[in-house]
Amino acid sequence: MTVPLDSIRLLRQRLEEILTEQLPENGQQWLFSRVDRSSTSALLMAFVAAPRFTGKQPVSLSAERRQELAELRPEFRLLAWPLDRVTRLYLLLQLPLENREAFTQAVETLFDTAEMNELVALYASLPVLPYPEAWLFRASEAVRSNMGLVFEALALGNPYPSEQFPEPAWNQLVMKTIFNDKSVGSIVGLVERSNPTLARILVDFAHERWAAGRYVPARAWQMVVPFVNEAMLPDLQRLFTSDRAVDRQAAALLCNETNFEPARALGRQFPVEHAEQLRWENLDTQLA
Repeated sequence: MTVPLDSIRLLRQRLEEILTEQLPENGQQWLFSRVDRSSTSALLMAFVAAPRFTGKQPVSLSAERRQELAELRPEFRLLAWPLDRVTRLYLLLQLPLENREAFTQAVETLFDTAEMNELVALYASLPVLPYPEAWLFRASEAVRSNMGLVFEALALGNPYPSEQFPEPAWNQLVMKTIFNDKSVGSIVGLVERSNPTLARILVDFAHERWAAGRYVPARAWQMVVPFVNEAMLPDLQRLFTSDRAVDRQAAALLCNETNFEPARALGRQFPVEHAEQLRWENLDTQLA
């Protein structure tokens, strides 16, 4: 989705309120003196320098404040962001929002020169930047990043990939999350962007891991639900006979939710305790 400029301006106002409440006095003086200069170069230098003046304490948000932010940009959450990252987002939104060329050029300059924590702030901010299509190449490159924090900033809790990525890039992001044993349940749009190609990739990957005596995260099997077929029945039976309770629970959920009747029948052959209380999200903490 493209966030309307009016919503971005309101978000900028809310961020200013948060920073006024939570930055130390010297940090406020430094930040707002930079903003008052109204020059792109001053804002870019402030983006780089922010942690020295703001600190890295986690931002504290009331339930009311979280609701305000959710209304401005669904699926975007600042909870647990450090103050320097919130400050950097605020500075990004001080750039000339209405001028596509000037705005994108300024942000590209930051991408070109950023160190790791600056990249984390940039990728985490993508959902609320204007011109979302302009950042698609950068975001796709981040999927291949060897910097774990950079990848996580894009892949986990970030709605940008599910909204903007074409299917191949999306599938690559999901599989890298699984391969690196990150929380697949933290991927925004995981179920909505399920597709048959990804289901086949996941099943093949599971075969490789099983052959190596390893597993895939139980939550990952939720992506297979709409695409269960005859060839997957042995895989479901293997999950039901796994020595891991989360695998058996995933198999029960999958067989209960699929429309493929042979899989539903298989589920009835392997009753799982308290199956009626199972939820996919309860499997998130169990990694491979």
